[in-house]
Amino acid sequence: MRSTLGRQPGEALAGRYRLDAVIGGPGAAVGEVWRAFDLRLNRVVTVKTFAAPAASDQAGVAAFRRQAEKAAAVRHPVVEAMLDIGTAESPLFLVTEHLEGQDLKTVLATQGGGLPVGQVTRVAEQVLDAMTAAHAQGVVHGGLTSADLFLLDSGDVRLCNLGVGVTRTGTADPRTDLYALGRVLYELLTGAPPAESSPVPPASRRADVPPYLDRLVLDLLTEDSAARPQSAAAALAVLRESMGPALQPTARWAPASPSGPASTVNDGVPVEAASKSGRGRLLAEIAGAAVLVAAAAAGGYLVHGGTAAKAPSRPVAGRSTAGTTAPAPPGVGPKSPPLVPGWQVVVAANFGVVYDVPPGWKVEDPGTGVGLTDASGNVAVGSNGVADISQNGPHYADCTIVQSGLLGGAGITSATTGQLQSLEVTAAHNAVQWANFGYQRGGVLPRTVEAPAEHARIGGLQAVVQKVVATTKGGKGTACEPNGGTVYAATFASRQGAPVTFYVYSNSTGPGSVSDKRLRQIVDTIRPLA
Repeated sequence: MRSTLGRQPGEALAGRYRLDAVIGGPGAAVGEVWRAFDLRLNRVVTVKTFAAPAASDQAGVAAFRRQAEKAAAVRHPVVEAMLDIGTAESPLFLVTEHLEGQDLKTVLATQGGGLPVGQVTRVAEQVLDAMTAAHAQGVVHGGLTSADLFLLDSGDVRLCNLGVGVTRTGTADPRTDLYALGRVLYELLTGAPPAESSPVPPASRRADVPPYLDRLVLDLLTEDSAARPQSAAAALAVLRESMGPALQPTARWAPASPSGPASTVNDGVPVEAASKSGRGRLLAEIAGAAVLVAAAAAGGYLVHGGTAAKAPSRPVAGRSTAGTTAPAPPGVGPKSPPLVPGWQVVVAANFGVVYDVPPGWKVEDPGTGVGLTDASGNVAVGSNGVADISQNGPHYADCTIVQSGLLGGAGITSATTGQLQSLEVTAAHNAVQWANFGYQRGGVLPRTVEAPAEHARIGGLQAVVQKVVATTKGGKGTACEPNGGTVYAATFASRQGAPVTFYVYSNSTGPGSVSDKRLRQIVDTIRPLA
């Protein structure tokens, strides 16, 4: 990207910040964004230049400095850290921490459609938490858009340009920020901004938006500012209460970097340490699930009808029909024979997907939800519409050896060339999450190795396939204490909502385990619902 404000690579602002490359173009508030190098402290930083006010406008410069100083005083993990301000030159500039990733406006443009519901919920929670801290110190953002929310490679969000969008008239207030956040959340859910007045509910445009999130967005978008939530803290409290204890509040969406080489992701890292290094927890998104089961090697809970009962380790499910296929919608069944003779057809109508599994698998009702927890009991990753092999006792009280499931939007379609990189992120994220939390042992994550992402045609559609191999420390090679396993995730573009991800995994050892070749054979049976 080329500079439009006359600055050149290699130039040192204030004799200290060497400008290396333009990484962002002019916006409503920021002029240009540069990756730069702090020559005094030997670190990479971000420099944001501003076309106005000019340095000769003393009143404007003073107002700019006051606002920057107020914003710099806000200390919060979600707020972009401000490091320095330059007002002696024209244009004015700010120096902030350097972030690796993409702003959510770019993510939306690249991916198309909305983002996963769990991710949007997490964005809402993080930004409301940051706004609570900023508003308590009298600082408002004043111009929030999806371009001001930066998705890190670790999966966390940063609130950027705090205070930069505030006009010198001082008309912005906390309720202005809340309205702007409502617009951003609506865009993240639907892929498009809301109408200026009386927007239709997000849930009317996307079936998997939960009622609590739909209601929050509409409340934030109420035209009468007095009728909106009266503070970010109040909105955050309602959001967390609505989410329920099983989904609160420390979950984190953590995609893998799409550009990194195939490598070991982690090697026996304690869960809390992994969270700090970017391998955090996922806010489970289980669209329409009647049963949510959260279980892992560290222990979990079966949530059914609002009650919780202690469940054993490893992922489990709530309803099962051994050796049969899930009920098929009209027109499906005889018209959709298995691609592999003798296998069972699994119909997941809510995802618009059909796939096959070998005989002997238990095929769940597509409304069944399955999830994993981390060592602290927080829901880590979830899905629905599963088939599996388990061992010992009643189905939801035994250890799962093999499992398949789906999550995301609905109606798989062929990915375009421009969508493949985004699908790689989604596939890697889901494969690593299921590997991490499916094979953790005693609060320690397994060693995981990602194969290179594969662009493949499956069911006549272009998709991305990601394989991850996990090795568990302390595993005994049994059904309930495996010493590792293999996870495949196949991610497709969708006609409605987020990309659709199919995953399947198996323990590497023990009775009932399935070979790598058989897992990939299952992946290759995925096709659109007839």
